[in-house]
Amino acid sequence: MSLDKKQLETVGTYQAQGPLQSILEDIDEIGNFLGAIEGKRRKLRKYGGISMLAGILLAVAASILRINALSALTFLAFATGVGLYIYSFVYGRAMHTHHSRYELLKNLFGVLQRDADPRSPFSVKLALKPQPALLKEEPWPDRKNGKQKFFEEDYLSIEGELLDGTVVSENLTELTRKRSFTNPRGKSKTKTRSRYILALKFRYPNDVYADARPAHQALHEQIRVPPSATVREARVDEKAITVKSMVQSEGEVVQTTAMTCLGAYRILNLARRVAAAGGAK
Repeated sequence: MSLDKKQLETVGTYQAQGPLQSILEDIDEIGNFLGAIEGKRRKLRKYGGISMLAGILLAVAASILRINALSALTFLAFATGVGLYIYSFVYGRAMHTHHSRYELLKNLFGVLQRDADPRSPFSVKLALKPQPALLKEEPWPDRKNGKQKFFEEDYLSIEGELLDGTVVSENLTELTRKRSFTNPRGKSKTKTRSRYILALKFRYPNDVYADARPAHQALHEQIRVPPSATVREARVDEKAITVKSMVQSEGEVVQTTAMTCLGAYRILNLARRVAAAGGAK
C-alpha cells in the first residue's frame, strides 16, 4: 500500500484498509512525513533568521559607508526574513499541532498488534487536521460577556481481527468546550477543555466462546480503567462485548484501551472455559 502524502497534507486524513503489516508500514511513513514537515519548519525559521540578520548588517553597513543603494537590498533581505519566519509557523501548522494524534495511533496499534497476525485484515481512519462539528453555543453567565461553545469530533477509528477470531473495533470522539469572557482588566480570554469518549467493541466467535453473558455475570466485577477514566457503559450480549469510557486526557487513551482489552478478555477467557466444560459433559 502506497501512502498518498500529498492527500495526507491537503486533506489531513489517513484512511486505509488492508493487512495489519501494511498499515503498520503506513504508520511509519506518516511518522517520517511529519518529521520532514517539522524539519522544513525549522529550516524556514533558520533561513528567516539569517535573512533578517543580513538585513540588519546591510543597514549598519549602509549607514557607516553612506551607500544609499544598499537601502533597497536591506529592506528586501529583512522583509524576506520576516516573511520566512512567519511562514515557518503557518506551514504544516495543523499537522504539527495534532502530532499527538499520530503518536496515539502508533501506540494503539502497538497494543493491538501483539494479539493479531500481521496478515489480519484491519481498517483505520485518522484525522490529523481538526474538523470539529459545533453542537451548540450559549451564554456563560458566570463571567462578563461570557460565551461557551461545545464541539464534537470523531477523529479515530480502528477495526481488525485478532488471533482468536475476535473482531475489535475502537472509536474515539473528542468533546471540546470552548469558553470566552472578559476579565476584570478588560482583556478577552479563552479557555478550552477536552474530554474523550472511547468506545471499544469485541465481536467474539461463538464457536470459541459460546455465549459470554454467563461468564460476565459470574465474575461480579466491573471492567477496570485508569483513575482518569470512567466506564459509562459495559454491555455483554450473545455476540459482543461493548465498553464505553469517558477519558479526561488524550494521553490516557492508550492505557484505557489496554485495560479495557484485559477486562474484556477476562470475561472471554472464563466464557471459553465454561464453553469447554459444557462441551465435555
